[in-house]
Amino acid sequence: MSRIAISKKLRFEVFKRDSFTCQYCGNKAPDIFLEVDHIEPVSKGGTNDILNLITSCKDCNSGKSDRRLGEHTVLEKQREQLQELQERKEQIEMMFDWQKGLLGLQDDVVERLSNYWAEQVPGFFLNETGLQSLKRLSKKYQIDEMMNAIHTAAQQYLVYADGKPTKESVEIAWNKVGGICRVRQMERENPDVQRLYYIKGILRKRIANLNEGFTMGLLKRALELNASIDSMEECAKAARSWSQWRNGIENFITQQEQELSKPKQGSDTPIT
Repeated sequence: MSRIAISKKLRFEVFKRDSFTCQYCGNKAPDIFLEVDHIEPVSKGGTNDILNLITSCKDCNSGKSDRRLGEHTVLEKQREQLQELQERKEQIEMMFDWQKGLLGLQDDVVERLSNYWAEQVPGFFLNETGLQSLKRLSKKYQIDEMMNAIHTAAQQYLVYADGKPTKESVEIAWNKVGGICRVRQMERENPDVQRLYYIKGILRKRIANLNEGFTMGLLKRALELNASIDSMEECAKAARSWSQWRNGIENFITQQEQELSKPKQGSDTPIT
C-alpha cells in the first residue's frame, strides 16, 4: 500500500492529543524529537486516520520498524482515543448549550426590561434601535439597576398631555436611563457624588436653562479642592441667578488652586 504523507496539521493534532509525549517510552518534547507513528503499519493496511496514529520519539519509531503493536496495546490506545474524542465532543456540546443558554437568558432579560419600560410609558414601545440600546445597557448593569433607572427616568422626565406622556418627553426619559445607571454606579463608588447630583437638582429648580454638564463639572472640581458639601448645598439653595452662583463657586476654585500652586515654606523654587 502506498504511503500518504501526514499533514503538518494532523501531526500537530496527534502531538497535542498525546501531550507531546512518546507513547512508547514516556519521554517528552523538547528533550526528544517527536514523530507520528502508525499503530497499524502502512505496509499492513494502516491508514492516516487519527485513531491509527500515535506519538513516538524518533528512537522508538526507528526501532519498531513496521512491526505491529501488540493487539492489547492497539485496542487500549484506540479505546483511550475514542474516549477522549467523545469527552471532547461532549464538552464542546456543553459549551454550545451554555452559550445558547446565556444568549437566551440575555434575550429574556431584554424582553422583560422592554415590557417594564412600556408599563412606565403607556402607549409607547421601544423600536429596534431602542431594543439594541437596551441590550447594550443590560450587559453593563444589573437588572435591578436598570429597573430603578427606568422608573426614575419615567418619574422625573415624563410630561403628560391629555393623560398621556408626550412623545418628546418619552424620548428624553429614555435617553436618561443610561446616565442614571452610570450615576448610581458612581454613587456606590463615591458616596459624595450623590450629594453633588442632589445639589445640581436644587440649582435646576432655581435657575432656568441650567447648563447641567458645566454645573456638575464645577461642583466636582470644588469637591476635589475640599469644598464642604454642606456649604455647596446652602449656596445652591440661596442662589438667585446663574451668574451669582457661578461667580461664587469659580472664585472658590480659583482661590484654592492658587493656594495649591504656592511653594511650601522652605521648599526649593525651581528656576528655569
